Amino acid sequence: MLGNLADLAATGLASEPTIRKWIAAQPDQAWIRKRGSNGDAYEIDIPAAIAAWQAEEARKTEEARKRAEDLRQLGLDLGVGVTAQPMAGFSIAERKQLLEEEVIATKLAEKRRELVPFVEVVGAIGDILSRFQQRQATFTARLAKKIDLTRDQLTAIERLMHDDQQQLATMMENWSNEFGDGAHDPAAALGDSALSN
Repeated sequence: MLGNLADLAATGLASEPTIRKWIAAQPDQAWIRKRGSNGDAYEIDIPAAIAAWQAEEARKTEEARKRAEDLRQLGLDLGVGVTAQPMAGFSIAERKQLLEEEVIATKLAEKRRELVPFVEVVGAIGDILSRFQQRQATFTARLAKKIDLTRDQLTAIERLMHDDQQQLATMMENWSNEFGDGAHDPAAALGDSALSN
């Protein structure tokens, strides 16, 4: 079905000025039968023009998705090293600018104390758990000095405390796995060292 610019705009594809600009940017296409000029109307194959528009929109969407994926990968690579493969769609200047912006944003967040290094968090938690475990090791002895308890009662208390330690160790291991590979994450060691006794 042939039509003019107004007919194509009437399909709801886009406004006439947008379509006119889009057609002007197109090289010779089979669906453009005649370009309008000086009062002469466009002659356009409407279904083919719609298909061409949709194909270009799909291409733009895919490019945007790819750029977003590349940007996400760049974020993952920050602090780890240079990306293994050059990112399609990003020039060297764009990558440099993105890295600089990320570094500035990270420094600002650290200055505002919005970011805490993961290693410091793991170290602090490990220290707390280690001290807690040391206190628990003498808990039943301290308790026995304050009140009279039978050996069975002391054993039951120690068993409950050990079960709590095991449960906390499991929680710490799950936390470690959630935030990183347990084999390379110091948090994994917390459950083993501070809570395994």
